[in-house]
Amino acid sequence: MKILVTGGAGYLGSVLVPLLVSAGHEVEVMDIRQPISGNWTNRDIFSCPLSETDLRNVDAVIHLAALVGDIICHQEPQRTVEVNFLATKYLAHACKKADIRLIFASSCSVYGVKNELCQEGITEPEPYGVYGITKLAAESDVSNAGGISFRMATIYGLSPRMRYDLVINEFVRQAKTDKSINIFGGKQMRPFLEIKSAAKTYLECLKLEKSGGIFNLADENISLLALGQTVGEIFGCKVNVIPDIIDRRSYTIDYSRAMKSLSFKPRALRDGIEEMESLDISAI
Repeated sequence: MKILVTGGAGYLGSVLVPLLVSAGHEVEVMDIRQPISGNWTNRDIFSCPLSETDLRNVDAVIHLAALVGDIICHQEPQRTVEVNFLATKYLAHACKKADIRLIFASSCSVYGVKNELCQEGITEPEPYGVYGITKLAAESDVSNAGGISFRMATIYGLSPRMRYDLVINEFVRQAKTDKSINIFGGKQMRPFLEIKSAAKTYLECLKLEKSGGIFNLADENISLLALGQTVGEIFGCKVNVIPDIIDRRSYTIDYSRAMKSLSFKPRALRDGIEEMESLDISAI
């Protein structure tokens, strides 16, 4: 298959694209920076939207391009709306006209703060930050195009293009550089998803018959305190609990639908974290 991956030069894309290539797919990466593999088109899909004609030789689109995370989205709200919502809207319209499969990287941040186990189609999303708001708004256009939205948990794990604004990655960085971890609050519950586990799900989804829907993806739900204690145990470092809560998001998700419909296979959280012992912090 010929697969177009927007944002394929980023954290997740740098793991997913090589996986797609090794599986025999022809991959075109559309990003504003050069990817580590795949054919590359330097293009901003908001300022230069894709059309039906641009997709005439494409079998599927995996849409990863976005401003990711509450911090950057809060700092650049207009750009976030342009990239996360409007660019997705334009792309979904083009995919619908071309009858091309669209797989969209959404986020569990759309749920906001919840005390219940969040389920697709049952739990009412209540995002409170511009990141979650734009992701939720974009899901509507993806659904209208018959596409799939993956509400992904917070990703972690090794990538050629590392990010340290993600909880587990930052805990591991602290453990390796400072020999201690700082946890703000600790009672907040969060779902997490190992990066290769996420990438394999996109790959497997391409093998299924074209269909739409919204799917939660996570390997495990865990409190930040329990998570920090696990990282501290693995890396043999001190764990500091600070009462001040900087990020109040707290929720858990049910990912059984993806396990049944997409053959999604969660990875043990501890196994994924232990793999990060090989992280080279000299490059940070």
